Amino acid sequence: MDRSESFRDICEELADAELALSKVDQAPPALREARRAEWQELIDRLVGEVGAAVLNTDAARKSGINPWPAR
Repeated sequence: MDRSESFRDICEELADAELALSKVDQAPPALREARRAEWQELIDRLVGEVGAAVLNTDAARKSGINPWPAR
């Protein structure tokens, strides 16, 4: 998976979203809960994408297909 730029991008987005969620308490009180929900929704979506990518890679590997061709 280290050869897949799109997978790395998803992981970077996930790390950024997790960092933003960890700092949501610094947002103005009127925006805090809305921002928390937005960041959590994004995190949940990205975790799903990471999981799907891992499952697809595992299934492809078992079938002998390389889903992440070398660059």
